[in-house]
Amino acid sequence: MKRTALTIILGLVSLMGGNSLAPAQAVYPDKPLQLIVPFPPGGASDVVARIIGSELETRLGKPVIIMNRPGGGTTIAAKEVARSAPDGYTIFFSSNSSFTLPAAVKETVPYDAAKDFEPLGQVGKITLALVTYKDNPVKDLAALVAEAKANPDKLSLASFGVATVSHFAGELFKSAAGIKMVHLPYKGSAPAMNDLIGKHIQYHVDTVIAVKPQIEAGTVKVLAVFSGKRTPFLPDVPTLAELGYAGIDFASWGAVVAPKGLPPAVRDRLTTALEEIVNTPSVIERFNQVGFEPGFVRYSDWAGTIGKETAEMKEIAQKAGIKEE
Repeated sequence: MKRTALTIILGLVSLMGGNSLAPAQAVYPDKPLQLIVPFPPGGASDVVARIIGSELETRLGKPVIIMNRPGGGTTIAAKEVARSAPDGYTIFFSSNSSFTLPAAVKETVPYDAAKDFEPLGQVGKITLALVTYKDNPVKDLAALVAEAKANPDKLSLASFGVATVSHFAGELFKSAAGIKMVHLPYKGSAPAMNDLIGKHIQYHVDTVIAVKPQIEAGTVKVLAVFSGKRTPFLPDVPTLAELGYAGIDFASWGAVVAPKGLPPAVRDRLTTALEEIVNTPSVIERFNQVGFEPGFVRYSDWAGTIGKETAEMKEIAQKAGIKEE
């Protein structure tokens, strides 16, 4: 009788699909996430990442822990993410500093940016600007170009590091203008800006985040920005394109990605959450406060986008002789 009763019960379970005996599948997310940032705490990218992280917590209902992994020109953090489990619990916020510039200057990169990441979306950008000290007698970009052509390799153009977006932007400008200036790489924005203010260097490429406070303090003046259209943070400053250098539209863009192989349902949830975050008025206001221009973009062809920009950066690097340190 006992065997018969058991057979009947199992038969009923089978008719109902048998799911009552299977373990319940966890609903994503069921534990904290980590958002890895390849820069030290306190910088613009870190601030943006923390805004994104706090908003993701609200939408996902789980803690999002910010993990700062600086070093290796951002490649240490990128490698860690690329080799992480594609389960949605490790995500990465970075820029062209991780996705296109390393492959343009390094012989080997410990990951393939086009193939090893699942793009969740671009969240915005930071505009770059060409600046000089306030009382430089050179009043505008045309005067700078004229002086540089008359005195090749006599004027200095600083960046906040070798093979950074600042360095590439400066070389892009010099190539477009057909001029030669001495590149002076610094270890960060602050020391370069201090030397500019002190007139130890003549020109510098930096982010609007670093430049705007100095404009307000009356220590520097901006000759042009590298964006395709004027930035709302410096609306009176012309773009290089406006000044005759068509086609220059170069910025430090920020994107959130995950390891390749992310389940589609998890990817869609994260992408939707990020799009909501970037389009939230209170978030836009917080981004604007740190000089980050929000704008969500879903990548229809991540590999193609990364490949195209990497090729462009390689061309700039080869012409200018930019090499890894």
